[in-house]
Amino acid sequence: MTPKGYGGPIEFVVGISNGGLVKDIKILTSSETPGLGAKAADEPFAGQFHDRKAQELAVTKTPPENDAQIQAISGATISSSAVVTGVNAAVSYWKNNLGGGDK
Repeated sequence: MTPKGYGGPIEFVVGISNGGLVKDIKILTSSETPGLGAKAADEPFAGQFHDRKAQELAVTKTPPENDAQIQAISGATISSSAVVTGVNAAVSYWKNNLGGGDK
């Protein structure tokens, strides 16, 4: 996936299991601001996707209230939203083209 973040494209991969879980994400390249958007590759943010149900996700600036919310990196909402947009695109592709989930 390559959604556009604050500093440009963020290239990453999304692993989705046959059982319908986002197993993990791995950011490969980005030009995000060090100390802000670049934190998208770090565990506190990226770890939120580990073993997450493959569903439409939304970004929240506050602690998540349900399993469909991902908490944004403080000061890096655009970067956070770009990653969530990319994960949502991967989940949609998985559901529509690879027979994943309920159609």
